[in-house]
Amino acid sequence: CVLLSFFVLCVFLSFTDPDDVLRNKLIVKMFPLMQDHTVEDPGAPTIAPLSHRIKWSFVTKENVTTILVALEGGVRITENYKDRVQLLSYPGSPTDASIRISELRSSDTGVYRCEVQRDIEDSYDIVHVQVQGIVFHYRAIMGRYSLTFEKANAACTQNSAVMASPEQLQAAYDDGFHQCDAGWLADRTVRYPIHSPRLNCYGDKEELPGVRTYGVRDLNETYDVYCFAEKMTGRVFYTATAEKFTFSEAVVACSNKGAQLATTGQLYLAWQGGMDVCNAGWLGDRSVRYPINIRRPQCGGGLLGVRTVYLHTNQTGYPFPESRYDAFCYTGRSECALPHQQPTC
Repeated sequence: CVLLSFFVLCVFLSFTDPDDVLRNKLIVKMFPLMQDHTVEDPGAPTIAPLSHRIKWSFVTKENVTTILVALEGGVRITENYKDRVQLLSYPGSPTDASIRISELRSSDTGVYRCEVQRDIEDSYDIVHVQVQGIVFHYRAIMGRYSLTFEKANAACTQNSAVMASPEQLQAAYDDGFHQCDAGWLADRTVRYPIHSPRLNCYGDKEELPGVRTYGVRDLNETYDVYCFAEKMTGRVFYTATAEKFTFSEAVVACSNKGAQLATTGQLYLAWQGGMDVCNAGWLGDRSVRYPINIRRPQCGGGLLGVRTVYLHTNQTGYPFPESRYDAFCYTGRSECALPHQQPTC
């Protein structure tokens, strides 16, 4: 807990399942300590315990979004946060402004501001929240729908991730994730998230948006997989030469820098952290990808995300190992740049 001018502020994440970060709840505890400068007057009217106003907002560079407002015992929650946000003890404890945010999404990362107003006194404070983890679709080098459940699990593990849960895929969908490819999940079901239904992507919801499901499947059936990468202790960096690298040369190039080729999961985490490189590079699974955070036509057609270079036009197969690309390396070192390496983080 940190004692500030007007508030005692406690922030913690409550995890019930270490492999299931996105399904958990964030509890932000906030207790206003408003100073009372009035002189006691036995004849003066008492101040109603619910006379102050509590307001929580989500703050970005572009705008301020109201989450909820509490006043005189009533609580009004903005539509986008209904069923996900609640004041924990209000109005039973009217000076407790603590909130719980459930069904966490990556877009919940950011700055939260709590304002408390009583009469002419108006005080506020902020807390920075970072929601860890990202769901990504993975297609093996063998082609589309080539992974049994066991192989799907191994593919996620080899890429610094675990198989995603239905709750994690739903949270990713709620954040805008769209992928017309059926993939294994940790509960042995097969699903895929669709925002814009189209032919061959209708699934069990027909023309309605949502996460499609095939239900629990035979473990020997083959599909793609949805993986969940939570965090990495090191960092991903980009390296290149004028001649570019074959796959084996990329392995050596990273090794010479005290690193190794990054995994797909590590590159997704780097992208989530803001990495933006408009040049494709080798990864450890022999795939070729590049992270785009700034839209421009020449970089993945103006689309954001981790873009993948496929061998075939139907988005299958990885480039031949003799092909030449740059490389994305991973090191456990935390500094932003290695010797003789231009900073990219």
